[in-house]
Amino acid sequence: MNEEILKKINKEIKIYINESNFISIKCRNKIIKLLGENFSINLPIENYKTIDITLTKNGSIIMRDEEYKSSLKLTIKEIEERYENFKLEADKILKKKEINYYKINDKNNFINIIFLILFIIIFLLLLTFAIKSFFSKDYFNCVWLFIFILSYLLPGIKERIVQAKNFLLRKFKK
Repeated sequence: MNEEILKKINKEIKIYINESNFISIKCRNKIIKLLGENFSINLPIENYKTIDITLTKNGSIIMRDEEYKSSLKLTIKEIEERYENFKLEADKILKKKEINYYKINDKNNFINIIFLILFIIIFLLLLTFAIKSFFSKDYFNCVWLFIFILSYLLPGIKERIVQAKNFLLRKFKK
């Protein structure tokens, strides 16, 4: 029974470490430090890519194959209580640091629409200048402006227009 509880706790600790590692190494280090504080252990904060942490039945922590002993002798009940405290604090940290990809994607799409509007305004200004140059028989400026318009403004705009169209259709469907 005690081993099952400890197995469950160790599995959840690995989940917390992986989730925090996905956010950032700094967040993972906060979670590791928090775990050590809850079990009265001063864990070293290291910037290894992967860190395995295992809680033992006496309240010690094994991290990267080194055992860090707790100054307290803990029973399984005390280990569970301290782990529950850790979970509450870790959940707060993870929720605060959670990345919302939908907001980031929406922000990027709004920036794309602003760039599209700027591209269209610049395109129209250069096009009218090129047409005026053509009618005033200033063919050098006319050719130069058409080359600039065709080479710089048009190639990347097709994908941006498709992306903006899809974003606007998705937003107006909601």
